[in-house]
Amino acid sequence: MSEIIDQHGLERIKGIHKLSEKYNKLTKRKHSERLLELMTEHVEEIKELQGWNDKHFLVETGDLVMLCFELLLEAGASINDIMEKCSERYEKKLSGLIEEIEETDG
Repeated sequence: MSEIIDQHGLERIKGIHKLSEKYNKLTKRKHSERLLELMTEHVEEIKELQGWNDKHFLVETGDLVMLCFELLLEAGASINDIMEKCSERYEKKLSGLIEEIEETDG
């Protein structure tokens, strides 16, 4: 199995996660709850920016991905293992949906 995120990338994400944990501890907020709040805020901002054709939505999407990686780490999960599992699921699900449409239209 190949890594989706290389070791250097994982170390950077883990470092960001530690900073984020420390910040939320100092502000007396539960880290996982704050991550979920920020995810929700980012989704709304992404929708708004994309609707305005503002390319800054791409940076906000990257921020959302980082928050998702943080939530995985917060749960003690391996980012690469989860991404591999999800990639396989998406490939299988989308292939099945395409096949269903092609059989119906064929």
